[in-house]
Amino acid sequence: MFPIILAVTILASIGIAFGWGGRDEKIAATMLMIGILLSNFVVSSGYYMHTESGLFSVDVATFGGLLILALRSDRFWPMWAAAFQLVAMLVHIGSEFQTGDLRWAYYIALTFWTFPVLITLGVGTWFEGRLREA
Repeated sequence: MFPIILAVTILASIGIAFGWGGRDEKIAATMLMIGILLSNFVVSSGYYMHTESGLFSVDVATFGGLLILALRSDRFWPMWAAAFQLVAMLVHIGSEFQTGDLRWAYYIALTFWTFPVLITLGVGTWFEGRLREA
């Protein structure tokens, strides 16, 4: 059930951004879509037994893009998206210090922080659309 909820959230947020968003929303949606696609290719065969360096690299690049967008945008939501992505990066750093078999916690934490970034994009697009109509 969880993968279905994640897929629906991804498709809805990116679809809303491309359908009703402005330039910033479309840029963020493109970055997140590329990041999500790349994430599927860079996860090692260890399945979160250790820090996923490839996934960490994708998350760092996504954070960098969201941060640049937040600094150049006249909207407020990119700052929130960048902050949530920063927390996802910190999960990778925290996994360096894990002891024992906590791969489930690492996986859940990474997946969990995907939702606030996507929801921020969707809600930000909604507010942006309302402002353009007014």
